[in-house]
Amino acid sequence: MFKTYFVRNKVFHLFLIITLLVLIICVQYRIASFSKVQSKELLYLPNEKLLRYFTAGLDTVIADFLWIHCLLYVGAEIHGDFSFEWLEKMLNAVVQLDPYFREVYRFGSVFLSSLRADSDAALKLLHRGIYYRPETWDLPYEAGMIYLLNRANEPNSKKLAGMYLAMSSATGKAPQFIVDLAEKLNYEHDLIEIERDMWSNLLKSEDKLLRDLAERKLLMVEIKQICRELTSRVQKYRETNNKLPEKLEEIGLSTDSIRDPLGGRFFISKSGKVENTTILDEQLERNKHLLENGIKLYYERFGAYPPNLQELLNKNVMTFLPQHPYEDREWDYNPETGTLNERQK
Repeated sequence: MFKTYFVRNKVFHLFLIITLLVLIICVQYRIASFSKVQSKELLYLPNEKLLRYFTAGLDTVIADFLWIHCLLYVGAEIHGDFSFEWLEKMLNAVVQLDPYFREVYRFGSVFLSSLRADSDAALKLLHRGIYYRPETWDLPYEAGMIYLLNRANEPNSKKLAGMYLAMSSATGKAPQFIVDLAEKLNYEHDLIEIERDMWSNLLKSEDKLLRDLAERKLLMVEIKQICRELTSRVQKYRETNNKLPEKLEEIGLSTDSIRDPLGGRFFISKSGKVENTTILDEQLERNKHLLENGIKLYYERFGAYPPNLQELLNKNVMTFLPQHPYEDREWDYNPETGTLNERQK
């Protein structure tokens, strides 16, 4: 009997809370239709401190309700003033009630950065989300993309993006293109220790496939480090002799001392960088796969192959075009058949 009374009492409280909130919001919208009030927060958003006193332990339920209200507001602003004046406050109210609400952190940050053009507020929301949901790959990914897209002109933007994308990759759940982008940025901006830590963390995974992948990737990190050190020696040789060495042996290395444990070979590119075929061949396979998927998706959408690869960007099929990793080669695309090959430059 007591249990029945408790359940009924809980249901009654839930019904009462939702009914009151619906009435409040209906009245708010009614007021808004008649009058322009400067403080929109008073019209649309229940005070988040007072709100907690009325949830009766149903914080997550009310958070769901407010999230739906937030989505309706975003839609109304898109077709209205496009100001999103109190979007941040609405999002903060939702995550205060439910700090583990993953979708609010992700899509809320997209709304703030893309619609309101407030990357500071978006990053603040994402930092809170990463604190409460450290296992998710998408929250650090969104933070990295803010630095790549919204803050591209700021100093160290790519370096900070690389750090966030490495965090995303370290979860072991991120899509492959994020892993590739993290590796690229970390290599370009001398964040090799971050990349090493990223794969070292995956060695602790319970998934054998991930552990095997991490072991291979750690070997590739060491190969990248060797390439960097050898490139430095090649540059010193160039400064001294006014030319590039034709072989690595010319900078005092024996064949045995520069062996690749994964079976690839080291060589000096035309620009004077020391490259490795294990690294480049893996990048080649993945970049080609990304482009071929983009070509296939374009065909499915438009019923024809793109006239050129740039059209994949123009039609928003892809957000970036992966370059050929070998300096002396380029993509050879046939628009009649949609096939992708490579050729010497």
